[in-house]
Amino acid sequence: MVDIGQMSITHQPANLTLAQMQQMIGGVMLLSQHSPLHRRYVVAEWQQRILPAFELNQFCYYEDEHGRPIAFCNWAFVSEQIRDELLSGVREISPSDWRSGQHIYIPEMIAPFGHGREVVNDLRRRVFLPWKGQKVCTVRGKVDAQNDRCIRKIQWFSI
Repeated sequence: MVDIGQMSITHQPANLTLAQMQQMIGGVMLLSQHSPLHRRYVVAEWQQRILPAFELNQFCYYEDEHGRPIAFCNWAFVSEQIRDELLSGVREISPSDWRSGQHIYIPEMIAPFGHGREVVNDLRRRVFLPWKGQKVCTVRGKVDAQNDRCIRKIQWFSI
């Protein structure tokens, strides 16, 4: 396994070139091929769950030493009401939600090669340090192939 602390992290300004954004989105699509959950997404889900992160600079994209994608994570700063609605499954995140409040919500973390814990530790250390002590939430999904459904699990962790 690659030591994530030694690899480059792309935390670009919001003014990505079209080519850079396309390359990273392509990398996210490659990562999704290795995730049973993300393979099920339709284009509209990707549009609402990752594109705003690129536009608002609320993402980290990880590559190995050969430039191959190994992980992606994004976050939104949502209001308490929106956070509660997202966690309950009442609705999905929309573009206007991404900077609607002070609560950190993780729409996507794709780390199909076993780097999830390292990504979280890196985010704590390099991205979310100003929010140290705050709770962060996400909804993880696990595919239940036998019943053709996704099982939602709310996860909280501290910065």
